[in-house]
Amino acid sequence: MFQHFGAQSPLIHARSSRPIGLLFGVIFGLETFATTALASPSITSLEQGYALGAIQNARSVAMSGAEAALGISTTALFSNPANMAIARVYHAEASAGYSPEARRQSYSGAIVDSMSSRMAGGIGGAWNLLDPDGVKRRWIDGRAGLAFALGDMVAIGAAGRFVWLEQSTGTGPFGPSLAADGLPGRPILTRFTFDAGMTISPTPSLRIAGVGHNLTNSKLGMLPMSAGGGIGFTSSQVNLEANVLADFATWGKPKALLMAGGEVFLGGHFPLRAGYRYDDGGKIHSLSAGLGYVDRVWGIEVGARRDIVAKAPMTILSLSIRYFYDGGQPANAGR
Repeated sequence: MFQHFGAQSPLIHARSSRPIGLLFGVIFGLETFATTALASPSITSLEQGYALGAIQNARSVAMSGAEAALGISTTALFSNPANMAIARVYHAEASAGYSPEARRQSYSGAIVDSMSSRMAGGIGGAWNLLDPDGVKRRWIDGRAGLAFALGDMVAIGAAGRFVWLEQSTGTGPFGPSLAADGLPGRPILTRFTFDAGMTISPTPSLRIAGVGHNLTNSKLGMLPMSAGGGIGFTSSQVNLEANVLADFATWGKPKALLMAGGEVFLGGHFPLRAGYRYDDGGKIHSLSAGLGYVDRVWGIEVGARRDIVAKAPMTILSLSIRYFYDGGQPANAGR
């Protein structure tokens, strides 16, 4: 049921440099635009703009975060590491995103290899900046994960995470404050934690997943522990998923995140996506959409999410470029 076969680890050949070079050019342009054109303080709350500190590529944004069951390949490293072992892939991805209202910029990359054996591995990371003219929170998020397919129906996985975070002094919600401020000359957070997950596929078209994030339970809103799961239906052309996640720290008490998304592949090359999300902590309702082009070698995708009910509605935009070395996998296999 899992699309996994033994193979030799590939060597990325010269044609991969073209989409990678294009990506870095786009990222540089986005960073320049976000730094200059968006030079004004954030209008959202810190919790809303930080959004659990999650790394969100174009698919994640377009699906409103509903990817615990069906998010494989590089997406799995950040959402549910067990899913790295579900498909036979060697994928590299880089993403750039920003929110004009939250003044948030994010630049991330990841590589996942599950071609060598049933043991899959991945590495990735992100640099993020939130509200540079206000709280100026900056953080680096590094990930490394392993996953294993237990036969054809069960996959398990875990990913270590290191977070380095700093923010300006005297710019928190209470002004200079030991509780809400940054620390002069040094980060306020340097910590290791981990995510873990399991995915079960009782039939070829059905996947059920459970996942926990930041399981060292720091009880910090900057590294909030969360746990939940999802159920997904998958076919060659259509994927549908619904997730629920309990956030234990961001709002001071447990709050639920409800997420649902779907995608359809037109002509086997053009993914169209849409989703809905409800954040009980901020009482925020959001809608999302995305599209892209993928073939056997590379893909380019965009995603957008907009709050439709919120005290300060926020927009998130994301662009991802991916390189595939799958030895003949269909273009839509690495969701």
